[in-house]
Amino acid sequence: MTDLVVRPLRSEELTRLTALFHYNDVPSMIADNARRIDAGTDSIYLLLENGDLVGELHITWSSEDTQAVISGQRAYLYAFRIRADRQGRGYGQHLLQSVINAAAARGVRELTIGVEEDNLPARHIYDKFGFTELLARRSECYQGDSYQYGLFLRRHHDNCPLTGRSDQAL
Repeated sequence: MTDLVVRPLRSEELTRLTALFHYNDVPSMIADNARRIDAGTDSIYLLLENGDLVGELHITWSSEDTQAVISGQRAYLYAFRIRADRQGRGYGQHLLQSVINAAAARGVRELTIGVEEDNLPARHIYDKFGFTELLARRSECYQGDSYQYGLFLRRHHDNCPLTGRSDQAL
């Protein structure tokens, strides 16, 4: 890893996300995400290496879904993507830790994350970061594609604060 930067994406940069995911309806994705970013309910964090997009991680700060999000206390992580040629090299862990730190700086004490059952590499990383409590099994549809996933919770504990990791040997 060379020059890595994690920073929030600005609404006018939303087209950059098409480099990491094939959207069925790009204009709809841009409009939906711009609305949420501009309203302050969501943020999208980019992982850049020498200015090139390597990863993204979305976070919902406020939602009517009180299982996944409790405003000011619990936020929901989703759409965690790392470019294929960078996977398995620590980039995802770097991005996840940076977003956990950003959430903690905002006073968030718990995080939830959705992960598909068959995504074993992601589940392994999430376990390392303390996302171990299964809250629910869910199904949803986004742009015509259906997803089934587990919603996992990472709680704040005195011996495992949100800014730290549950397994220090990454």
